[in-house]
Amino acid sequence: MQHFKGYCLFIIFTLLLTGCAGVEKEKSPSNTKLIIESYNMSEKERLLISKTGVEQIEFFKLNGTLKEDDDLQFSVEVFEKGKFKEELIKTWGEIETKYKDSLISFGISDIRNEDHSIKLINGIPSGLATTYYSNNMTSSSFSKLIDEKMTLEKNKPIYLAAWLGTTKNSLRSGGGENGELPPGIEETELAFLYKVLWTDDKEKN
Repeated sequence: MQHFKGYCLFIIFTLLLTGCAGVEKEKSPSNTKLIIESYNMSEKERLLISKTGVEQIEFFKLNGTLKEDDDLQFSVEVFEKGKFKEELIKTWGEIETKYKDSLISFGISDIRNEDHSIKLINGIPSGLATTYYSNNMTSSSFSKLIDEKMTLEKNKPIYLAAWLGTTKNSLRSGGGENGELPPGIEETELAFLYKVLWTDDKEKN
């Protein structure tokens, strides 16, 4: 009888541990899987955006989970005369670990002030980051760099959208399909590339 009671207690204890493990797994996924795809706006949504002063913008949907020691970084890379110059409005330390059709975006607004600044808009799951960049470009193009669902790979950046500028009479389109640097970037006078990177959480490693 004593052995039977001990066995029952063991079963109950095991079930409790299993339940706790399930809760822990819910809080901290053991594997990270993140998928990004383009979000196609309706005509009504495009009309509403046009009333905000944002001239060009692309939205993307983010789905998946981040495990505890992982992080997502969002930023805009600047290329001048075909070479990487700097990284702007970089954000990291995402609080959310689960994403279900979470919207992220990259937009451009031409301020047309004395120094010809343009406003860069980085929409992230937890909010919005913006900055201004002075330039003398006379024409530009804006396009997406993915055309289907993309699964992120750790420490491999994915580029979602590109703004290309020039002072010349012609400009190559910066469109792409697989999230890589757009063709002809080495010939571009000025470019802004919206980048997402799955990496380690620096604050926990």
